[in-house]
Amino acid sequence: MGRGDDNVQLDPDRSWHGALARYARDPRLLALACIGASGGVYLWPTPIAPLLPLAGLLCCLLRFPGRAVLAAGLVAALWASLDVAHRLDARLPVERSGETATVVGRVSGLVSHEAFRSRFVLARDVAPYRVRLSWYDDPPALLPGDCVRATVKWETPHGSANPGTFDYEAWLWRERIDATGYVREAGDCDRAASMSLDRLRALALRRLDRILGDAPARGLIEALTLGARDAISDAQWAVLRATGTSHLVAISGLHIGLIAGVLFFLARWLALRVAPGWSAHRLAAAAAFVGAAGYAALAGLALPTQRALVMVAVALAVMALRRDVAPSRTLAFAAIAVLFWDPASVIAPGFWLSFGAVAWLLYIAASGPRRGHWLAFGHIQLALIAGLTPLTLWFFEQASMVAPVVNALLIPLAVVVVPALLTLTALALAWPAAGGPLLTGAAWLLGAGWQGLAWVADWPLAAVHLTLPGVAALLLAIAGIALLLLPRGLPGRWAGAALLLPALIGWQPADQRIPQEAYRVTVLDVGQGLAVVVRTREHTLVFDAGPAYRTGFDTGEAIVVPYLRHVGRPRVDRLLISHADLDHRGGAAAIVRELEVVRWQGAGGDSPCVAGQQWRWNGVDFRVLYPTRAERAAAADTNGRSCVLRIASPGGRVLLTGDLDAAGEARLIARNAEALAGEVLVVGHHGSDSSSSSAFLEAVRPRFALISAGWRNRWGFPTEGVRERLSAVGAQRIGTATGGALRVAVPGSAERAIRVTRWRDQHPRLWQVP
Repeated sequence: MGRGDDNVQLDPDRSWHGALARYARDPRLLALACIGASGGVYLWPTPIAPLLPLAGLLCCLLRFPGRAVLAAGLVAALWASLDVAHRLDARLPVERSGETATVVGRVSGLVSHEAFRSRFVLARDVAPYRVRLSWYDDPPALLPGDCVRATVKWETPHGSANPGTFDYEAWLWRERIDATGYVREAGDCDRAASMSLDRLRALALRRLDRILGDAPARGLIEALTLGARDAISDAQWAVLRATGTSHLVAISGLHIGLIAGVLFFLARWLALRVAPGWSAHRLAAAAAFVGAAGYAALAGLALPTQRALVMVAVALAVMALRRDVAPSRTLAFAAIAVLFWDPASVIAPGFWLSFGAVAWLLYIAASGPRRGHWLAFGHIQLALIAGLTPLTLWFFEQASMVAPVVNALLIPLAVVVVPALLTLTALALAWPAAGGPLLTGAAWLLGAGWQGLAWVADWPLAAVHLTLPGVAALLLAIAGIALLLLPRGLPGRWAGAALLLPALIGWQPADQRIPQEAYRVTVLDVGQGLAVVVRTREHTLVFDAGPAYRTGFDTGEAIVVPYLRHVGRPRVDRLLISHADLDHRGGAAAIVRELEVVRWQGAGGDSPCVAGQQWRWNGVDFRVLYPTRAERAAAADTNGRSCVLRIASPGGRVLLTGDLDAAGEARLIARNAEALAGEVLVVGHHGSDSSSSSAFLEAVRPRFALISAGWRNRWGFPTEGVRERLSAVGAQRIGTATGGALRVAVPGSAERAIRVTRWRDQHPRLWQVP
C-alpha cells in the first residue's frame, strides 16, 4: 500500500483522541481531580448531598474525552460527601449542647496531663462516638483502655473564629471529635480495662519519665520515639518554630520514610547474602513496611502518621513490584490512597506540606544542575525550604530564615539519631539498669545540642511573620521560586523574582485600605471576655486583651497577637486595659512580650485611664469619657471603674465601655450625656443585666450593638433583659458567640454608611457551629 493510499488506517492510539485518552488516564491528572473534588466538598459552606456526585457518575457511562478524570473527581467527591454526612450525623446536636449526661466509654489515646486538669478522648459505642473531655481538680491517673463512667456537661464542638488564628473547630473535625465537655462527677465502671498499643505506650511513657526525670530533652525523646509531645515546653516549641524544625519532632513522612528507607536497604543487603534465591526487593519492601508500620503504631497512629504510612506503603508496593513507575506517578497514587483513607486530609496543612515537599523534591531533581554530593545536598535543602516557604506562610504566617542551614545540618543527623533513640529507648524499657544510663546520656547530648539551636532561635531575624495577601500571591510565589530554580541560562528565569513581589510587599483590595479620617474596629472572638483592635491609617490601639486561664491558655497569645500580625500591625501604639478583671487584662502580658507596645494605659499599665484624656490619629479622635478620679474612688468594684472610650470621625462614632455597671452609666449620663451618642456600641459586661440600662441606651441610641460573650455561656449573656432593652432603642444585636470576630468599617465621611460584618459569614465552613 502506497503512502498516498486514501484507505490507510490510522492507529487510534496515535490520533489526538487516543493521546487525549492516554493523558486523561494519567494518575497525576486523576490525583489532581481527586484533590480538587475533595477540597471542593470540604470548602463548600454547606454539606453536598451524595446524590449530586452520584448523578454525575451516571453521565460517565457515556464515552467522551476526559471521562476518566471526571469520574475520578466525582468518585472522590462522593466519598468525601459521604464522610461529611457520617461526621455530621455522629456529632452532638446543637440542641443538646449544655446538657448534663451520664456517659460510659473507654479512654482512647494518650491522656494529656496538665497543671489543673487531664484531657482525654472517650470512645463510645453510640453517637457522639468520640468525646473530648476535661477532668479538673483531682483527676484519677487514667490510662488508655480504662473504662470511664461519668456525669459530664457536653457541647457540640465549637471554637473561636478570627482572621489569622488557629481554627480549633477544623482541628476537632479532622480529629473526629463529635463532642467536647468536662467531667462533673465520676461513677463506678464495672468493665475491665482493655489492653491496647496506646496503653503500652502510656506505661512506657511512665517508665521513661522515671528514667529521664527533669531532663530538658525528655520531651524531645518522647516525641521522637513514642509520638508524645506533651512534655515539650512552650519555650521549646518557640525555638522549633523559629528555626523551622517543628517537623523534626512530629512523627510524619520524614520519620516514617527514614525508618522505612534504613530498613529497606538493610533488609535488601541481608537478603542478597542470606537468601539469594528470593526476591531481595520484595523481602526488603516487606521488611521496610513492617518496620514503618511498627514505628507508626508505636507513635500512636495519629492522622498525620497514618497519612505518612499510606504514602510509604504505596512507594514500597511500587518498589516490590519492580515496576518502572515515574516517582511523580507514585506520588499521585499515594495522594489518591491518602484521600480515600481519610478524605478530611485535604483540609490539613500537613497534607499539603507533605505532598508539596515530595513534589518539590522531584521538581528540584529534574530541573536542578548536577553537582557533587555535598553541593547537591545543600542545593536541595535550600531549594526545598524556599519552595515550601509560601505554603508555610499561607498556613502559619511565619517562616524561618535560618531553616535551610539548620535543616541541612539536622536532617542528616536524624538518619542516625532517630534509629539510635529508638534502640536506646527499647533497651531502657526492657532493661532499665543497662539502657537507662545510656538513654540518660543521650538525653544529655540532645540537651547540649539544644542550646545551640536555642542560640540560633534568638537571632533577631531567625523568623519572620508575613501574611500572604491571597491565593493569587501564593500561586505566584510558588511559580516564581520554580522559575528561579531553573538551570542558569534559560530565558525568563529571572522573571521569577517579579512573581515574588506580591507576596513580599503584599497588596490590599481597595475596600480594605483605610483612608484618612476612617478607621476599623474589630471585636475579636475571645470567648467570655473582651479584646478590641482599633486601626486607623497608620496607628493601632488595643482595647482590652481577652482572658487568660489557669490551664495556660492565653487569648492574648493565641488570638490577639496572631490577628495583629495577620493584619500587618506588629506595633501597638496604645494598649488600653479598661479594668483589672482577668477576662479583660489576661492577655496583656503576652501582647507586650510578643509585640512592640509603645504605651500601656489603664489596669497594669504605666498610667491610669482618666476622663478627659484625648488624642488624634490620622483625623480620628479618641477621648476617654470615664472615669474621673472622683468616680473611680466612688465605684464599688472594678467594673464600676471601667474605662469608657469614644472613637469618632466624620463617618461615625464607636463607644467602648468595658464592664461599666449601671451605677457608672448613671454617673456618666449625669455628667456628659451628649457625648455618649454613637452609631456603634460594644455592649458593656458582655450583655449582663448589671449593665446597659435603659437610660444609658437611650443616651447612646446605637444602630449596632456588638456583644463579646462566650458561646452558650453559663450566665446566659446577653440576658433577656438586655436583649429587650436593645430592641427597644432599635439596635441591631450582633454577637461574637455566633458570628466570630465582628469587623466594623467606619468611613471617613458621613456620605458613606458604616458596615459591620461577621467573620463566620465571610468565611463559612461546613464544620462550623452554629
